[in-house]
Amino acid sequence: MGAIVWSLENFVNAILDIVVIKTGLVISEDQLIEILLEEFPDDRNFNNYHVRKNRPVRIRSEEFDFYCWEVRKRLGELEHNIHPYFIGDVDKMMKWHEEGIDPIKVLKRLVDGLAEHHDEENPKLIDPEPILKAVLMEKIAPPEVIFELFNSLVKNQKLSNTIFPVEQVLWDGGTSLNDLFERESIPNSPDGFIDQKFINYLQANPNKLELMHWRNFERLTAEFFHRHGYKVDLGPGVNDGGVDVRVFDPKDDSKPLVIIQCKRHKESNQVKIETVKSFYSDVEFEGAKKGLIATTSRIAEGGKKVVSIRKYPLQFAENEEIKNWVNKMKKR
Repeated sequence: MGAIVWSLENFVNAILDIVVIKTGLVISEDQLIEILLEEFPDDRNFNNYHVRKNRPVRIRSEEFDFYCWEVRKRLGELEHNIHPYFIGDVDKMMKWHEEGIDPIKVLKRLVDGLAEHHDEENPKLIDPEPILKAVLMEKIAPPEVIFELFNSLVKNQKLSNTIFPVEQVLWDGGTSLNDLFERESIPNSPDGFIDQKFINYLQANPNKLELMHWRNFERLTAEFFHRHGYKVDLGPGVNDGGVDVRVFDPKDDSKPLVIIQCKRHKESNQVKIETVKSFYSDVEFEGAKKGLIATTSRIAEGGKKVVSIRKYPLQFAENEEIKNWVNKMKKR
């Protein structure tokens, strides 16, 4: 692998250009440096960056890829345990060679098939079925090897730090990561309540849940129930009578099944017993079957006890449960 010498600033900005397009999240140079310092605490390049940024650095291509991958993982676009196929499965490749299987030949045939089925009018979508069918008919390797190598191609395409022409064409300008924390962010898609990129980011950075904008936490809660097939009504956010989200049976919206109050608190700030008691009256007034308090924090023990003793139709989704919601909604 080759190496290149460039200024530290150019090196950092090259990473920034790639991760912004790959993740769809727009971050600043300072935000990138913060991530790099956290991920590479022993790398002196990023300490006092603004003082050192004009100094030359020599970076090998595989090192550059590694920096990009780690930042993309932190922004939630890549799984934390993902790795390049040929690095992670050398033993398997050698085993196939010993069995008389030529994985390089299979990969070349699969790549040729992908090129043959490329559609310029719809470059993001390739139907794998005819490609796999043709290669399987050639019997150049066992089916399980062909399928595994095809999956490796898809994964390596995902991992690539090359900006492909189709990505430039489809680039929508991205979404500022700051929007998750500073203001209500309404997704472009009318079918959802919150941008998928934010969900992926929060799954990779669960400690940021308590810092997100309160309105986006309401949107996250609405999205969770929407994906479970319910009809969801997101309240206005202000003057809502204490009800942030209403969840209905899709076949009967006369009365809500569940009304939800969202409390985006720091984990150290518990939801108090007074809030729990007050919310019970909202459930009764709405005629809902039950109420749910969703919080990035925890419910005070007194609140849990009063629900248990008085048999209130209330449930709680605390910090760990919210993390579970985000895990279930991630898409990569």
